[in-house]
Amino acid sequence: MSVFLLRTFAFVILPLLLAALAVTLDRNAGTRERRIEVFLVYMFALGAAAGIGNWGGHLFAADQVAESIGWEPGSPFQLETGFANLSYGVLAIIAMGRRDGFREATVIGATVMAVGATAVHIWDIAATGNLAPGNTLQNVINLARPALLIGLLAASRRAEGLPASEAGTPAFDVWRGTVIAVAGPIAGCVGVGMGLGLAFDQGWLGLVLGLAGGVALGLLSRSRSVEAGIDAAGSPASG
Repeated sequence: MSVFLLRTFAFVILPLLLAALAVTLDRNAGTRERRIEVFLVYMFALGAAAGIGNWGGHLFAADQVAESIGWEPGSPFQLETGFANLSYGVLAIIAMGRRDGFREATVIGATVMAVGATAVHIWDIAATGNLAPGNTLQNVINLARPALLIGLLAASRRAEGLPASEAGTPAFDVWRGTVIAVAGPIAGCVGVGMGLGLAFDQGWLGLVLGLAGGVALGLLSRSRSVEAGIDAAGSPASG
């Protein structure tokens, strides 16, 4: 149960909280299109952290992960699953900085994997009656993340089609760079922190330390990005 709660908070709730905080504090995120972009960036960022964290969990805490699912430990397939998760983490990192079909392709791949994993868990429940949290509650995470991403991507594409859209303008790209400058380090530090935390049976501590380190690095990275960029008003980017 503790692993499920940790993963639910880190990969579903935390990105929404961070995005909401970023929108509140960023004076340049006043338009609907920009607010949607902030939420997308953080969903991809923490999706990347999920991929890295899941890789670390399957690699360094394989027996604990297997126990949370109610499956036998020791299977080398966990390592393969870990690297599959890592691949989606890498794709999510790239998708943060893209606004083309690469994002949709990444979400499609992650959705197929998530829905497939959920189907396997449901089949196992029906076949064996295995009601371990990792075999039941885990499906909430499997389906919630792609559902949120699909909804945000659809909203983003609709906003791009409006006459007032800023998509592709230098001002929008410069501003988006400052958002990514914060979200990127958070993603990496949270993913690594959780992976190491699970390895030492201290997942929550790993999350907190990773988040703190990521925020510190992100703010430093953002300050450098602001110094190098010009906002839509023609003054140094701020907010």
